Amino acid sequence: MAFDPNLPADDTLATAGAMRDQLNGLNDLITPKVTMQDVLDAIAAGAARSLDSVQPLNIPLHDPLTRAEGQAIIDKINEIIGTAHS
Repeated sequence: MAFDPNLPADDTLATAGAMRDQLNGLNDLITPKVTMQDVLDAIAAGAARSLDSVQPLNIPLHDPLTRAEGQAIIDKINEIIGTAHS
C-alpha cells in the first residue's frame, strides 16, 4: 500500500493493519532502489572518477599545526576534489 498522508484521520482509532500499511508505504519511499547494474552504469558513464593517482599526504604534524602543514592539507584536499571532478 502507498503512503497516505491523510491517515489516520483526526479523532479516529488507529488499527495495527492501517499503521503497518503507512509504515510500509514510508519505507518504500525512503528505501533506495539502486541496483548493482545502476552503479556499474553510473561508473561507465563517468559519474565516478578514480583517485588512484592521488598519493597519501605523509607529513609530520605539530601541535599546533604550522602554516605549511595547514597549506599542505588544503592542497591535498584540493587535489582530491580536482581529480574527482576531472
